[in-house]
Amino acid sequence: MKSTVEPKETGMAGPESIRAGKVALVETDPTPQGRRPPTPIAGSPVFLPAMATGLVLWLCYFPVSWGWLSWVAMVPFLGLVRARASKKRLFWASYVGGSLFFWPALSWMPVADNRMYATWAMLAVYCAFYFPAALAFTRLLDRRSFLPLCVSFPLAWITLEWARSFLLTGFAWYYLGHTQHDWLPMIQIADVGGVYAISFLVAMTNAWLFDLLYQMPAVRDAFRWEEPAAASTLKQPTAGFRFGLLLEWAALFALLITAYSYGSWRIDQEKSFVAGPRIALLQGNQDQRIRNESHGAEGGNALQLTARHYAPLTTVAMKRRPELIVWPETAYPAHWFDVESKDVPPQVWVDRCLEIRNHFRQDLLRFCPTNHLLGISSLVLDENNKERRYNSALLLTEKGDLSHRFDKMHRVPFGEYVPLRDVLPFMDKLAPYDYDYSLTPGKKFTRFPLGEFRFGALICFEDSDPFLARRYAVKDEDGDPVHFLVNQSNDGWFDGSSEHEEHLVVARFRAIETRRALVRAVNMGVSAVVDSNGRVLKPRKLPPEDPEFRTETSRVTQWEIVTNEKGQFESLPPSEWRQFKKQSGVLFAAVPIDCRASFYAEWGDLLPQAGGVIIGLVWAWSLLRRPKDPARLGHAA
Repeated sequence: MKSTVEPKETGMAGPESIRAGKVALVETDPTPQGRRPPTPIAGSPVFLPAMATGLVLWLCYFPVSWGWLSWVAMVPFLGLVRARASKKRLFWASYVGGSLFFWPALSWMPVADNRMYATWAMLAVYCAFYFPAALAFTRLLDRRSFLPLCVSFPLAWITLEWARSFLLTGFAWYYLGHTQHDWLPMIQIADVGGVYAISFLVAMTNAWLFDLLYQMPAVRDAFRWEEPAAASTLKQPTAGFRFGLLLEWAALFALLITAYSYGSWRIDQEKSFVAGPRIALLQGNQDQRIRNESHGAEGGNALQLTARHYAPLTTVAMKRRPELIVWPETAYPAHWFDVESKDVPPQVWVDRCLEIRNHFRQDLLRFCPTNHLLGISSLVLDENNKERRYNSALLLTEKGDLSHRFDKMHRVPFGEYVPLRDVLPFMDKLAPYDYDYSLTPGKKFTRFPLGEFRFGALICFEDSDPFLARRYAVKDEDGDPVHFLVNQSNDGWFDGSSEHEEHLVVARFRAIETRRALVRAVNMGVSAVVDSNGRVLKPRKLPPEDPEFRTETSRVTQWEIVTNEKGQFESLPPSEWRQFKKQSGVLFAAVPIDCRASFYAEWGDLLPQAGGVIIGLVWAWSLLRRPKDPARLGHAA
């Protein structure tokens, strides 16, 4: 067959073509099977595929929660990896796709305060940048390494999920793996690789499906993707290319079956769980606007309203004599005062310290004589006689011991401090309060004693931080591994929005990663008990109190987690979670204790860190191997 001569764009035109003002002519191979190739100068459609991924991905999370869509949601986005378009166009297309996902996904942020609209906008704008970053990393690996797309894309994606967990204080929400939260057998591998292992499998499936479509000439023509020869400087179209796709499918299938089998085996081990301490989780239903008043001129009245709100809950809780009553975050209507200074503190601090201790021992314990984990705001005079504010979990034992306190470490930007306020004073305008409410981060992973058991506390969004939770599952300088975890949250900021369910989704993975049950006491819900397999245990509603009993307690909803006729705990379906939002109640349960070890708790984020190392090495290698011949610059990624 004769070769044909067609116009083709190159990175640098030859001298003759420059003088002639024409594009250089190069010889090309004949069109396979008589198929007409796409016009070389035609660009690929990139905005619609990126937008499709953003919208479909949003459907995978609450309020819709169609998690099964995540197995195909990234396929349109992956078209940008092989698209014929400029870097600028690809950047904006991927950023628009990320924006169409994060803006609606984070729409619950400004529910409680109009000033939080700016915070919503800043976080959505920031998170959307991870989409073009994922595209850039994937294109780098696809063009500059021998890795197939079903490996390069998952590595790029989970590396960026991991980076998002700590950059700018971290935001470890809306991971691909979170979409599979209710497929328990498939997510048990989180105790090996964290939630990133599930994200890897979902991303890998998407990449393989895209590559399958990419092998079809008609599909490549329809979307005007690059031909295989142009898509990579290392992967050339050979007879073994499609055979390689079959091998990738075999590897993917083997990984999915292995993950599912491992998960089924792990779930079957729940027979070894033992019943732990009996607890009562208080769930308030107090509007955040009322709680905010406790910081202003009407502070005294707001604290009284809070006290009246929780008094019936504690009365109901004590009727069943729990070993521990867990209060939501900052729910206790008083401040804890303490002194760490070696100098003699001012008398006013001495009086405050004595007053709050006497209140706990003489009033609260006389009213509720059991152990309490209090969600409370702390004011501490440090060693330099400087006042520090903390968001704390304080253990009050039934014997009056008050020596164990955990101070929140992972502060929420704008909610608990204003970032860069000393450098950028206008940032104060984005805060929900008009005074300096900044909290000091804690330093110690406190192990709380409870009889023969130990537990660790995570306050508010700390249960979304994989690093903090796994520190409790191993022995370190702060103590031995705990037997279970407690999360105290105030989700009243979000007033019944989808944040309540999504927060519980994220918490499920902390239980699996650490192999420790996680109990949650949450203002406005969803309070829950999550066993160490990630199962949200289904409570049954107890009958109402005797009408002759106190009217305020008769309105308190009571739930209890018990086994069914077969002696097994049942799962609470995500479709029923909304029933437990925006109502006051008390949840009773015996904590299921699991002492299995966790590879992830011991070794941490090896999987995404390995991805970061690979990306860094390929990037460095691509710089060293950058072609110096101007005629080859057109092949640069």
